Amino acid sequence: MPLLLPYSEWKPWRERIRHFTWSWHAVIMGTGVVSALLHNFPYHNSSLALKVMAIVFLLLNLTLFVFVCICTVLRYIMFPEIWPLMLSHPAQSLFIGCFPMGAATLINAGLAVNQDWNFGGRRFLYTLWGFWWLDSVVSYAVAFGMVYTMMVRQDHSISKMTAVWLLPVVPLIVASSSGGLMANALREHSHTLALLTTGFSFTMVLIGLSLAIMIITVYLLRLIIHGPPDPSLILSAFITLGPLGQGGYSLLVNGQDISELLPLHIQNDFPQSMLAGQMIFATCFSGAYVLWSMGICWIIIAVCSIARVRRLNSLPFGMAYWGLIFPNGVYSLLCVQLGKVLESPFFRGFGAAWSCITFMLWLVVFTRSIPSFIDGSMFKAPYVPDFPPSEQEETILDITRPNGTRTPSTVGSHHIHIAMVPAEKFSESEKLAQSGIPV
Repeated sequence: MPLLLPYSEWKPWRERIRHFTWSWHAVIMGTGVVSALLHNFPYHNSSLALKVMAIVFLLLNLTLFVFVCICTVLRYIMFPEIWPLMLSHPAQSLFIGCFPMGAATLINAGLAVNQDWNFGGRRFLYTLWGFWWLDSVVSYAVAFGMVYTMMVRQDHSISKMTAVWLLPVVPLIVASSSGGLMANALREHSHTLALLTTGFSFTMVLIGLSLAIMIITVYLLRLIIHGPPDPSLILSAFITLGPLGQGGYSLLVNGQDISELLPLHIQNDFPQSMLAGQMIFATCFSGAYVLWSMGICWIIIAVCSIARVRRLNSLPFGMAYWGLIFPNGVYSLLCVQLGKVLESPFFRGFGAAWSCITFMLWLVVFTRSIPSFIDGSMFKAPYVPDFPPSEQEETILDITRPNGTRTPSTVGSHHIHIAMVPAEKFSESEKLAQSGIPV
């Protein structure tokens, strides 16, 4: 396949909007985590060059976020019939979880600018705190809303399962780490607000990690019974690294906060004993180290799975490649944070090396995405049909549901009739293909 399609095959913008999926928010996540890695790089951390580069990535990410949000809103305004189709899709609907995670990276980057450059002062800090609360509410809504949707509206089975199942629950973990960073900044202004933020963040990370570890366990069962996923799904293997890395990072950040906030009053019994905060922090460190170790395990499994599938099949470029960046980035943050807590040269060096790998990965994927963005080949929703260029501007989609009712889409003068066949009529291979991530 050529790097850039002929001009005659480029998708018009109306068609690109129609195929604009929630997976585009993974671009925000990947770019945002690179900004965080630059801000937290373990060597020469006070360097002006690193701080300026972090701001450049923040501005780039903010531009991308505005573009992606505008396209997402336009899609459901122009093509409202796509919303129920998207919610019914067992894989693409789960990418809604990328939205609050991408927004959280922007909040973190804004907080870093506020703390490093005193940009906006206390007023900007409290504005970011308000955005964090909004992001947390959205994260809860996505987590429980999508888990409920998976139960009652979608067709799932162990044989079709992928690590994408984790996407709805990881936003809780990501928002909790943002809360830990926020509480650290709030502590000098309000001890009460910092303690409130830390307590709320602890609740989120524990809920998110509980759900994520359950799903990862089922995913391991799926790999043992059915083997690695097919080529269109195999890159999602690294998603398991996301909740482990982000969860460990969140535990360390919030644990450090609580060690400095407690006890409120010194007494003999927990939680008012003098060592109460340190006891909680020690527990958090133990949990973070367990998650770091589990991450090593899943890196090995993911690399071996991808290598095996790559040896048998090609892996054409698509949006799935953006799913590699954020999980590796947050695992790098966990390594760097462990290096800070332990003052360990090993973890500092390991974190720096993994950060560089993540940055190179972002650079390759971003560069390769440019021609695919220009010709429109990256705009592909598997539940929306493609049409020849001559018909892309004038197509009407009529969907016949099992009960015989029809849902029209008034886009033009042509009629495409798609019968909604019950899931049980498909073979296992057809079901697997239907749940795939576009490549």
